[in-house]
Amino acid sequence: MGVKTRPTLHELEAAEYLRLLPLLQSVGMNTLFARAVLVRDAPGRVLVDSVESPSVVYIQHGYGMSLLLRTRECPRPNADYLEKVLRLRRVAPEWLQVWPRAWASVLAASEVCRARGSAEVELHTRVNFQFFSQKYFASAARRSISGCTVARAERSAFSMAGTVVPRSFWSDADRFLDAGGGFAVLVDGRPAALAFSAFVTSSQLEIGVETAEEHRGRGLARLACAALIDQCLAKGLDPVWACRLDNRASHRLAEALGFVPIRHLPYFRLPPEAVGIRGAGHGANPWEEASSP
Repeated sequence: MGVKTRPTLHELEAAEYLRLLPLLQSVGMNTLFARAVLVRDAPGRVLVDSVESPSVVYIQHGYGMSLLLRTRECPRPNADYLEKVLRLRRVAPEWLQVWPRAWASVLAASEVCRARGSAEVELHTRVNFQFFSQKYFASAARRSISGCTVARAERSAFSMAGTVVPRSFWSDADRFLDAGGGFAVLVDGRPAALAFSAFVTSSQLEIGVETAEEHRGRGLARLACAALIDQCLAKGLDPVWACRLDNRASHRLAEALGFVPIRHLPYFRLPPEAVGIRGAGHGANPWEEASSP
C-alpha cells in the first residue's frame, strides 16, 4: 500500500500571473481584488499546486483578503489544500473566500470554525451587490450638504489616514491616480471623506470609501460616492460594491446609492496563528444566491 502524498503549494513568479486571469472568469462571485493582484495593480502573492499546470490557486491580496479556488481540471474539493492554507503563517488576520462552495462547506463544518469570538477560524458572510441606475437616480444620493465641497482626489489622498484607503489597494500613488482615482469631500479645505477606485477593469470599478472619524454620520461618504458613481456612468463603467454583512454602515450606504444585495457568500476570518482542520466534513451550504430584482 503506497504512502499518500500531501499536496503542496508553490509560489508563482509574478511574471506568470496573467495566465491565471481566465480562471477567475468561472468564479461566481466578485473577484476583483484577486484580479488586482494578478495584473499587479496591488501587492500580493500567488501560490499554486503546479507551476506548469495549476489546478488549485491561492491568491493573497496585500490588504488582507484571499481567494482559494480550483479549476475544472480539479473536479473534487480536496480538504488537504484547505489545511495547507490554514497552516500558513500570517502577520495579521486574513479574510478568505473559497471556490467552489463545497470547500466552504468543508471548512464551515470543521471544528476550528466557530461563530464570531473564536481564536481560530471565524465564519462571517460577505455580500456582493449589484448597481441599479434607476434606484440611484431616484434616491437622494446626489443631494448637496451645506459646508462642504466635492473635489477630485489629489495625490495626497493616497496617504489618507484610515483603514479603507488607497495605499492599501494600489502599489503606488501614480498607478492609483492614472487607473483609479476618486473624489474627496472637503470640509474647511481638508478631506473629510474619500470615495475611490479600489479595483478597476475596462468595464467595472469597485468603490472603496473612508470617512474621517470626526466627520462620520453626516452623509459625506454618500456625497463622495455619488461623485465617483457619476464618473463611472460617464465612462461606461459598472460601479461595484461588496462588504461584510455585519458592516451595517457600509450595507446601508450601498443601498442608499442604488445597490441591491445579490449574493451572500461564506467569508472566513483566519487568525495569524497556523491552525488545522479538525472534524472536517461536507455539510449543507447555507449561503444561497439571491435572484436579481
